[in-house]
Amino acid sequence: MSQYPASGVLFANDRKQNDKQPDYTGNLEIDVETVRDLYQQMQNGGDHPKVNLAGWRKTSKNGKTFLSVKASVLRERQQNSGSSYQAPPQNNNIDDEIPF
Repeated sequence: MSQYPASGVLFANDRKQNDKQPDYTGNLEIDVETVRDLYQQMQNGGDHPKVNLAGWRKTSKNGKTFLSVKASVLRERQQNSGSSYQAPPQNNNIDDEIPF
């Protein structure tokens, strides 16, 4: 579908007949790196793996407005920091004794 990794589109649902149907429909093509990250999240005990999403409102050649979306490997925001990336916990097996 797309030349870009983990990307897709959402178009307004012009066939919507009631409020229970989605406002937008489309698809997302997921690259191998993102699939591996989702799998790793599940291996680490995550019941609901996540990806980051970004979207851009665009207009198609025939004049239809749509959202172009991109998924990327999850980077959680730290609550008290301006940083947008939370590094995974490191497993430091240090057996040093603290002298106090």
